[in-house]
Amino acid sequence: MNQLKKKRILLIEDNPGDIKLFEEAIISEEINVNLDIVEDGEKAIQYYEDCKASGFEEAPNLIISDLNIPKINGMEVIKTYKSDPIFKAIPIIVLSTSNLDSDIKECYSSGVNAFLVKPIGIDEFFDLVSLIDSFWLQKVHLSNLP
Repeated sequence: MNQLKKKRILLIEDNPGDIKLFEEAIISEEINVNLDIVEDGEKAIQYYEDCKASGFEEAPNLIISDLNIPKINGMEVIKTYKSDPIFKAIPIIVLSTSNLDSDIKECYSSGVNAFLVKPIGIDEFFDLVSLIDSFWLQKVHLSNLP
């Protein structure tokens, strides 16, 4: 029965324009997911705490996070998520405007599964979301947590 359950994506993003683009890409590309959105690091940590309190029943299958988010930065959120034995199994994709080698290295050394630079154009953004869907949600076998 879990295999028929709609996949859940957690998007950690503070830019309203990028959130809207992501939502529009999901609709345009007909990606059938539940999308949870948190706009800052504190809410991202609270999301994790809520998942933990519920026995991870509503945990995401995939996390997409910006690095430059308010209150608690994305790198600290990632380190918190990857320090938990259950959440550690959830793939994290960083989607950032940064292409600094230091950010990329820190992300991968902290357990990030992919580092993507945000495209500038709308078509390129939609293409990237479609690629995330086709690879991470359709091809990769994601764990159904506990």
